[in-house]
Amino acid sequence: MNKVSLIDEDSILMARISDFLMEKEKYIVISKNSDADSFIKRPPLDINIIITNLLPNYLEKINPYKSLKKEFPLTKILVLTHQEFACKAYETLKMGADGFCLKSDSLDDLEKGLDNMMEFGNHVSNSVLPFMVKSFRAKSNFDGEDILSAREKQIVKLVCQGQSYKMIASDTNLSIDGVRYHLQRIYRKLEINSKAELIAIALF
Repeated sequence: MNKVSLIDEDSILMARISDFLMEKEKYIVISKNSDADSFIKRPPLDINIIITNLLPNYLEKINPYKSLKKEFPLTKILVLTHQEFACKAYETLKMGADGFCLKSDSLDDLEKGLDNMMEFGNHVSNSVLPFMVKSFRAKSNFDGEDILSAREKQIVKLVCQGQSYKMIASDTNLSIDGVRYHLQRIYRKLEINSKAELIAIALF
């Protein structure tokens, strides 16, 4: 029987997942924690799977899986998050997670994901695949020859350093509206919609 730990501040969701998995013969939920700190302070023994909502942040250099992988090197990590964060699937898997599902996926889909991780080592739910394809395409565009102008590359670099529009405008001798205009052009060229996606692609 595979031992599962849940890390999520949504206690209702954790209860639903726990009740669902406890009806199965192959999974048993042995711990539920609202955050990673409380989990690390009192970690369970011999867990096979961690289901968590923890997401990476390239800009702040936060890798939530590093300490988990160090403590539990053989444990699979499945990230379960809202659709608005589906664009982070690419960087999440790169940083060490083994699977990625959405909270809007059915519990049956979640079970299939757990089965796939245990059998094949990884899993991405069907609902996430379009977002991953979009990330791959954007990364390919970003790495392409002469896709971005020198000014656009400069703006991307400043965005990745965490600078505000006002700071970028000052560094590039543009107006704040000029910075916004260039960012919109960058988004169109890369086929993305947000600063978070741009940072993930640029720093990946």
